[in-house]
Amino acid sequence: MDEKRTEKMLDDFLIYFPVFYQKVISSKDFHNKQTSASYYQILGVLMHHESLPISVIGDLLYISRPNMTSYIDKLVKDGMVERIPDEGDRRIIRIKLTPEGRKYIKKSRVIVEGNMRENLSSLDADELENLYKAIKTVKSTLMKIEEKYNEFHH
Repeated sequence: MDEKRTEKMLDDFLIYFPVFYQKVISSKDFHNKQTSASYYQILGVLMHHESLPISVIGDLLYISRPNMTSYIDKLVKDGMVERIPDEGDRRIIRIKLTPEGRKYIKKSRVIVEGNMRENLSSLDADELENLYKAIKTVKSTLMKIEEKYNEFHH
């Protein structure tokens, strides 16, 4: 790909991915005190893991350590997660989803999916199919980038 097209693609990423997020995923529910995107993302990561060190969660979500600490503090205060010492290394604190956090993320996912369906409802069947194919292509491409990154860094 030539330099001009690469530059245009990078501009599109920077401009349209936040717009995609805002127009498809986000809703007024995301702006209340408990439902920041990072709040959901941290809980979502923990849904797929028994427990993780704070640094690993931050690395997965590209959130800095100081920000992770404040997010985790809030999640602990709200009863969504708990801090537990690592069995192998007491210096490491792991974060574990509480039963209340698990219920909250499942309930929230239903709400978020409903918001997404509503936000996409103005598209016709062909537009939805095109969006589906585009997202599938982006996902496949991101998986390839991740594989190459892991090969290079391991």
